Amino acid sequence: MDPNLSDHDADVARAALPPAEFYRSPAVHERVVERAFARAWHWIDAEGLPPAGHARPFVLAPGTLDEPLVLSASADGARVHCFSNACTHRGALVVRTSCKNASLRCTYHGRRFDEQGRFVAAPHFEGAADFPAPADDLAPARWNALGPLHFAAVAPRMDFDAWLGSLRTRLAALPLERAELDRSRSRDYEFDAHWALYVDNFLEGLHVPYVHPTLNQAIDFDTYRTELEPWGSVQIAKASDPKDALELANERDVGGLYYWLFPCTMVNVYPWGLSLNVVQPQGHARTRVLFRSYVWDRSRLDQGAGAGLDQVEQEDEAVVQLVQRGLRSRLYRRGRYAPQREHGVHHFHQLLARCLNER
Repeated sequence: MDPNLSDHDADVARAALPPAEFYRSPAVHERVVERAFARAWHWIDAEGLPPAGHARPFVLAPGTLDEPLVLSASADGARVHCFSNACTHRGALVVRTSCKNASLRCTYHGRRFDEQGRFVAAPHFEGAADFPAPADDLAPARWNALGPLHFAAVAPRMDFDAWLGSLRTRLAALPLERAELDRSRSRDYEFDAHWALYVDNFLEGLHVPYVHPTLNQAIDFDTYRTELEPWGSVQIAKASDPKDALELANERDVGGLYYWLFPCTMVNVYPWGLSLNVVQPQGHARTRVLFRSYVWDRSRLDQGAGAGLDQVEQEDEAVVQLVQRGLRSRLYRRGRYAPQREHGVHHFHQLLARCLNER
């Protein structure tokens, strides 16, 4: 029962769930952060891109990676660059607030960079051998967008579109360009549980009839299905009432699409728009979930599977915290997967096992 999941069986019908120690160990958690989170894409925030000729600092995955980065737009606004915010001299933050980017100057020792993060000058470095060098540029990072959602990565193991899987294609038939952030329907949650328990719970519909009675009435549980993708999965829930269904090109009567993107991003698609769940571990036993709503059709809010999402979230958090408490048991070891209903969970654990054990 290796907490690093080296013995995790690729066959869901034979595999066992991760041992309790996977969820309890601070050391395993730190290994996951470096091998999974640091190599993946993460949602930036809701502030959007900087205006032309300006730079904006942000922290990628606060509480987990805490990676200081900068978005910097060219003078004509045609290009946006993403790069490290740690000065290449002594590591001080270069950009502390949104500002014009014609010359970015570190206020610690005066080192300057251009709008792309390239080294320009450094006072009092006369006589330094082999200086400046490429390493004196602010290290580049990557960013990309899906409609109003912006994502960044430091050293991703997958391309952005490979990470999205079929999500962009499925959204092509929907009015994504009209989606606007609704702050009144957006909030942050924090609770005492391991982040992966929250993801485990998200990735299966088996619990819906028992934990979410109202949601269960809005969907057809018997036809609920999960499709696996290279770096995620999508759960497809048919609407109990066709009038509460999405207008998709190739499938009828879908009440909700529940996308999970490895390791910690959920994009849920409803007739009214998108809800985004961003999971941010705050250590091995506490989790923050950022919940953001992007609306394109207000007339369809509070209907069908996309209604009462705050209640659904609270129901999920309550059951996840019960599991966290149960995993402290000296008698519990590990369970098994329900092959037809928990293969999405198994896929998540396979991806974690790959990241934790690759050489």
